[in-house]
Amino acid sequence: MPEVAAGQSARLHALRILAEGGHATIERLAMASGRSVAALQRLARNEGWKLVEAGPLDVSARIRKAAGMVLGKVEELGEAAENGGSIDKGAIDGLIAMIRGLEKIGEIMRPEEAARENQIRDNEDLADTLQRIEERIVELAGELATRMAEEQLAATASTEGGV
Repeated sequence: MPEVAAGQSARLHALRILAEGGHATIERLAMASGRSVAALQRLARNEGWKLVEAGPLDVSARIRKAAGMVLGKVEELGEAAENGGSIDKGAIDGLIAMIRGLEKIGEIMRPEEAARENQIRDNEDLADTLQRIEERIVELAGELATRMAEEQLAATASTEGGV
């Protein structure tokens, strides 16, 4: 009986992943339907299903894969340089463009995190600005206090001297 409950739990878990936007792999479909992977692969082949390797919602895996390829290219350039080879400026520029592109895609695909980072950066900038304003206010208050004390002293000296 525990095996039935475990199988049902696995099916429910697979259904939840699919319902929440997870990539519909053959494995997940098999788990959700209670069929074997081999049976589903046969069915897909016989009926001509259009299976997709990576769905649009599996962006982080795709970004990691692309980043891995870029890292491989960087390592190749580094090895070439270590072995006395020349490094093509165009290749470096291309890698830089790819890295920037991956960064931008990452920001776009994780809007909540990017928004949080931007908010933190904005808050830090605001805190710096407020700190500078506070320092200037303290500075101006000190100058005003000094001037008022000098005026008070001058006024006291003139009344004492004129009396």
